[in-house]
Amino acid sequence: MILISEWNIQYSNTSIWKKKARGSLFNLLAQVIVLFFILFRNGRVEEFLVYLVGGVTVISVLQIIHYLKMPERDYIRFEERSIGIRRGIADPRWRVEDKEVQRVQQVGDVLSIRKESGDEEEIYLENVTETDADKIIQEFRKRYGDRMHTKAEEES
Repeated sequence: MILISEWNIQYSNTSIWKKKARGSLFNLLAQVIVLFFILFRNGRVEEFLVYLVGGVTVISVLQIIHYLKMPERDYIRFEERSIGIRRGIADPRWRVEDKEVQRVQQVGDVLSIRKESGDEEEIYLENVTETDADKIIQEFRKRYGDRMHTKAEEES
């Protein structure tokens, strides 16, 4: 079996990330509105509330930037004998060696990968283009063959 040494699939569904960025923006605005409402109602604000809202503001701005830059990031890295999957902001990349893969199951737009150790990770195909989703499925079928299952296969 000949495999390409290394290739990546990037996040690409920008509408999802824009929606999440808008959610973070609304969160930021809600915090500031609450702070101003307290200020208007009482004429002053407790110092700890100012620091709390300031901290939440910084976190929200970082989230907005993070979500807007998602399409520039690699979601899945196919390496010669392993796969790396990006999990989130603070989580490290999830890696699995090809020989450790016990089962890959596809249910709808979700691919679930289970290691021999029982550890499991999911790939959400909605986060990539249809072309990339097809490439991912083809690569999994090529690498794992009989360990790759779909919901339709199990029902028959």
